[in-house]
Amino acid sequence: MWAIIEHAKPLTVKLVNNLLADYHIEVLNFDAEYVSLNHLYIPRLILKIEDSHIAIQEFNLELRDSIQILKNQQLNADDIVSIDTQSVYVDLGERFFIRQSQQTEDSPATLQLNLTQLPTINLGNITITLPELEPTQVKQHSFAMDNLTLSKTGQLKTLWRFDDFPLFEVDATLGKRHWEFNTQVDLGLSYHGLESLQQYLDLLHEKQFTTHANNNLLSNLQKQLKRVLDPIEEHQVAIKGQWTSHNQLNLLTGELVSQQSLSEFSLSSARWPSVFFTPEQPIHFTMGLGVYPVIDAFTSAKASKPLETYAVKLNVAPINYQISPSVSDTEQLLNLLITDTETRKRIQQQLQQLTAPGEQAHLAIQMTKPIDAFIPLQDSTLAAQIAIPDLTLRLMGLGLNTELSMNHIKANSQQQWHSEFDWNIQLPHHETTAENKQRINLKTVLPNLDIEQLTFESAAINLSGEVSSHQKNDIKLSLLPSSSITLNQLDFAQQEGDTTTHAIQKNTTANIAKVLVSVKQSSTFHYNKNLDITLSPFSIAVNKLSGQHVVRQKGSKTITSFASANLASMDVEQKISLAINADESIEQAIERWIQTPMANQIVWNIKQLDATKQTGKSRRQPLLALDNVNLRQQLNLSKGLLVGSEQWQLDSLTLSSYHLLKFADPKSPLSLAGQWTFDTDINTALNMLKKVQPLPSNVSLHGHSRLVAGFALSELNNSSQFEMKIQQKLSSLSGNVAGNAFVGGDVFAQCQFNWQQQHDKPNTPLEAQHFAQSQLVCPQTAISIEKANIGLLMTNLNINANIELTKDGNKQPENWLQQITGLSETNVSLTASGDMLDGRFLLPEFVLKLHEKSHGYLLLQGLSLAHFLEEQPQVGVKASGIFDGVLPAELVDGKVTIAGGKLAARSPGGLIEVAGNPAMDQLELSQPYLEIVFTALEHLNYTELASTFDMNPNGDAFIHVAVKGKSRDIERPVHLNYDHQENLIQLYKSTQIGNQLQNKIETKVQ
Repeated sequence: MWAIIEHAKPLTVKLVNNLLADYHIEVLNFDAEYVSLNHLYIPRLILKIEDSHIAIQEFNLELRDSIQILKNQQLNADDIVSIDTQSVYVDLGERFFIRQSQQTEDSPATLQLNLTQLPTINLGNITITLPELEPTQVKQHSFAMDNLTLSKTGQLKTLWRFDDFPLFEVDATLGKRHWEFNTQVDLGLSYHGLESLQQYLDLLHEKQFTTHANNNLLSNLQKQLKRVLDPIEEHQVAIKGQWTSHNQLNLLTGELVSQQSLSEFSLSSARWPSVFFTPEQPIHFTMGLGVYPVIDAFTSAKASKPLETYAVKLNVAPINYQISPSVSDTEQLLNLLITDTETRKRIQQQLQQLTAPGEQAHLAIQMTKPIDAFIPLQDSTLAAQIAIPDLTLRLMGLGLNTELSMNHIKANSQQQWHSEFDWNIQLPHHETTAENKQRINLKTVLPNLDIEQLTFESAAINLSGEVSSHQKNDIKLSLLPSSSITLNQLDFAQQEGDTTTHAIQKNTTANIAKVLVSVKQSSTFHYNKNLDITLSPFSIAVNKLSGQHVVRQKGSKTITSFASANLASMDVEQKISLAINADESIEQAIERWIQTPMANQIVWNIKQLDATKQTGKSRRQPLLALDNVNLRQQLNLSKGLLVGSEQWQLDSLTLSSYHLLKFADPKSPLSLAGQWTFDTDINTALNMLKKVQPLPSNVSLHGHSRLVAGFALSELNNSSQFEMKIQQKLSSLSGNVAGNAFVGGDVFAQCQFNWQQQHDKPNTPLEAQHFAQSQLVCPQTAISIEKANIGLLMTNLNINANIELTKDGNKQPENWLQQITGLSETNVSLTASGDMLDGRFLLPEFVLKLHEKSHGYLLLQGLSLAHFLEEQPQVGVKASGIFDGVLPAELVDGKVTIAGGKLAARSPGGLIEVAGNPAMDQLELSQPYLEIVFTALEHLNYTELASTFDMNPNGDAFIHVAVKGKSRDIERPVHLNYDHQENLIQLYKSTQIGNQLQNKIETKVQ
């Protein structure tokens, strides 16, 4: 038999070559040795396939029944008992790749393996060298499989390498019903091998596949490798680690269970040296392939029972990760992610502001429960799903400490996802002292904010809620009532005007110790091309607010206003809804929003509100001091009109108001109108006034006050116009002023105030600027008092006035009154009348004007001298008579002149009796030459008594009294003349000083 075979070799090779000629296969060497009919041993076999060569060393093939195979003329895998080689060397030629480029990836397999009767396979080392594609190629690439073995029991082992870089290692057990296989991959070495393979396939793609069909295995492998490896190479990513897996496959049910593990894993980049992923513990995950029940987390709760389907199920162990990127790596990342220069610059400024010196950002990712994923393989209507029970992201450094906890995360391949979240931000997170306090400027976050300075020291943001998306471009966000925002030490500064070009410069500053914003119910944000916002009732609380407003004007003293409050809050008690359409700006959305009917109620509260004013270096003047301020505001909005109804509580004082705000539209400008109503007991109002303006202890006032003030503010023709109509009524007035009491008083006034400001264009010269103009008119002012005692009892007192006050800011003050009041013109017409001393007095008209002389006169009719002495008794003095008189006066530049004042007794005169008067007795002793005068006054029946009164602008008064009559002890008629001169202004001041001194002494004694 051996001789036959030996002599048949040439014939066999020739026969085989003839049979394989059509397939371009040629046997170059066939050294076969006979062992048995079922055992073929070939020490050396060399084949040529087109331009490729295959060399097999020590080839052993053992068959089950070679004769039966010849009869069947077919070789099946189960006919083979064993295949054994020492080595296989393949030298591929370029024709191999040309043939591959002409084939598709869908070509069917021609050999099937019978797992019930496995052959023994030991192929040794298989080396495949790839053809050189260009002359300058440095080395020849090769692909190798080391020790590919398959035992009868199904044990399969092999190691695949490319260019001596191991790609993966397989150790499998192929049973009749189950397969188990373990794989091991050195990720670093495998990456280098795949990188070398990609480079070769890229060059092959340029030479071969560009001119042929590219739907083949090599072309698609080249595309997949390029898609995966190009980003890794671009970002200079280095991958290291050991990837091991243990897999179990049930051949009867098709179920697969795979356990994967990554150990010593490291992911880094030369571009970002400080950014790397090196978990301390191995990463474990399992994969299952089989029939599993599936429940769509995004269907209705009333959905049918779970559907079982063939799918892949993944379970990934919790991942914990920490990273600390450097400043340079952070900047590189910003350059990569953000292309807009201005946006990137603004973010860099914010990061610089948040970063403390020597501080580095630190990011930590933490999970406590595994990740589950579900991927259906049969039913295309089902979506792949992933569930992450919890995920916590912590960012420390960059001046802040933020923690984002996401719970019950669910997502699927149909772009549906849902998560609960808690997001806490502390800014800054480090402890600060007076020396290292670093303020955060909101201008860097909101550069378009028209505010000079808005900074704060620290902030705390706590946001809790849910976020979800049930379809593409549809996002819903819900904030729970536990959400809040806190700002600490908020500073505000704003400046208006320029000292170089403006006459007036205004500076405003404010500080708030703490601002707290909290929500009372859930707020929702829904984006689906359009943005729908529903804000729940919320509150804003402010602690320890203080501020000041400084007005500097050339040629005038600086005016500084101060204000402070211990606590202030605003509570919005109903939801607010706003929609922004995709095709409109925020401004357009607001314009549409104000046309939509809605209502709300807002409650304002302020504790310990104080306001003062200081002019120059003078003492601060209190303006306002309130312990409690409460405002309840009912708002209704419809068709661009905002209607507000307010109830005010200022300590014990109650007010109400009503406002109408018409927003600007193309047909009309912005306008505001309203009405204020003040109806209270005067004593209540005075108690509140006493906190800022103490009243003299000898002053008391009682009664009722009702004030109704309606106003309107509008913008028209580049000017602001304000109009207010006031109706004031004081009733049932009574009181006491320095011992002068009155009762039964009523005051009624109707006034109208108009103000107008013409707006100048920017950079208007000072001399061409317009200032505000205003006018106050009170044409029907009436005062009536039943009784008043001012040393003399006055009854039925009536005063009527017509008041007109005008201020024109474009006119300079010309006299003292204009300088004091700031008014340009004052026209006051006054009339008064009343009863006194059994007669009456009358002020027919008194006109007060700024621009010319003011004049008036007082008429006295039927005054009883006897009644006067009853009210002002003098010791030892009695007198009778009825008097009439007139007292004309003029006012010029604030100085009063009286000329021609007269007072005379009516006919037939009266009686004067002076006896026992201490002053007269003392005068008689000191001046004996006036004895006849004193004798005449002891009993004088006068028939005429007249006096004149004149006063100069400086206060010097001249009084002349003339008396004619008959005395009881003097026979001839008596004519007495008396002249007196004194400065009444000095007299008044000395009297006031004495009174004030006496009051202070009495106060100290008490």
